[in-house]
Amino acid sequence: MMFTCVLFFIIYCLVGVDGAIEMDNPASVTGSLRKNVTIPCNFKVTPDQPINSANVIWWKDQAYSGPLLYRCGRNADLSGNCTESIGRYSFGGILTERNIALRISNVIHSDVGVYFCRIELEEKENWFTSNGIMLKVKEPRELQRIYIQTTVTGEHWVTCEVSGEPLPTVKWTQPENIKTSQLFFQTGFLASYSLPVSPNTNYTCQIDGENGPEAQSIYNSHQESTHSTCVCQDDMYLAMLGGLGAVLGIVLIVNLFVLAHCCRRAAATNSSENADNIYHNFPRITDLDGIYMNARKTTPTSK
Repeated sequence: MMFTCVLFFIIYCLVGVDGAIEMDNPASVTGSLRKNVTIPCNFKVTPDQPINSANVIWWKDQAYSGPLLYRCGRNADLSGNCTESIGRYSFGGILTERNIALRISNVIHSDVGVYFCRIELEEKENWFTSNGIMLKVKEPRELQRIYIQTTVTGEHWVTCEVSGEPLPTVKWTQPENIKTSQLFFQTGFLASYSLPVSPNTNYTCQIDGENGPEAQSIYNSHQESTHSTCVCQDDMYLAMLGGLGAVLGIVLIVNLFVLAHCCRRAAATNSSENADNIYHNFPRITDLDGIYMNARKTTPTSK
């Protein structure tokens, strides 16, 4: 009996010094983008005892030296709490149930990483830090919207947009027995499925979402056909060509008018120069008078 008590005391001392708290948590947790996720952290105290004062700490990437995400505490007089939020981080557990989980709201891609939790009870030997818990983030399967669009050629298409990783498969439940093949376009985690529509027809697309089937519907009331649209476009093209021809005709007439005016001015200038040359070829009146006076001076007079 004495030996058993001594052995129990030795085991108790060893557990109290190193291992009074035990943690058993998953190696990884998966969250969804734009959703809330809870990273669990459960501990067990040996021997069990009421929790009066405690500190809760969460780091990312590295314990102790990594970014400090969340810290809260409760004193021995039960003042203080772990209900406050720090940004997108908040306490997601129940301290009296040995649960100090971390809740992250509106998960984003940069939240991916390794998280470490730490519990500090009254006695120093009851302080313990968990191993790393990996947080993975995925794109949830969602039906974003359904809408009708008109192409540049006047065709009408109904489009169902979905997102997810992996992408969900779209099933058209209305109208039944669709024979037309659908068009598929993907950008990252977002994809669209499109069908040509008929007038006065209801269209419904459905996917298997995160929480079960999701469906959206839309009614197409467009009456105009592709042929009438093409006729309207042909009329528009003819009107544009007619307007362009009228503008070119006006420009041509103006250029011809300017060219004719320039030709008339050039002809008038040549006529003026010719007339001036003819005028200078004849002796001037003053020169004729001089010739006449000289002739009289050289003519001898009779006595």
